[in-house]
Amino acid sequence: MVQKIFQYVEQNRENIVRYWISTYYTQSEEYTQRKEYDGFLMTQAQEITQLFHMVNQQMQQNYVSTSVFQNVGEDRKDIGTPLLETVHYFHLVFTATLEYLFQQLQQNKFSCSNSALYQYTLLLRKLEIQAEQDLILGYMK
Repeated sequence: MVQKIFQYVEQNRENIVRYWISTYYTQSEEYTQRKEYDGFLMTQAQEITQLFHMVNQQMQQNYVSTSVFQNVGEDRKDIGTPLLETVHYFHLVFTATLEYLFQQLQQNKFSCSNSALYQYTLLLRKLEIQAEQDLILGYMK
């Protein structure tokens, strides 16, 4: 049952990333400081979409390596994004994923059982906690 959610999220990953960018990321200091750089936002969207795809694929196979988030943490440190902002907007990717999914459910564009939604939410939270640790480790290098 959770597979149906994984598939839906995978099919809509670009929409979810766009939702995160428009709802949250454009409010960040990082975005404000770099929005004038040609291609910055597109690069950010591509990076998040690629990470999203990789992690979603791994979650479907019951295996997730979050060490790639160390690279994200290092990158954010290198461009001068404060650690608190880095962690905050990282968590908002997960929030945006669930918000997007709930919106689709409310609009009857997607359906799944409550049990599957519960399982997916728990898996996502476990991933979020594990990945946050790697994000911070990368930032602290």
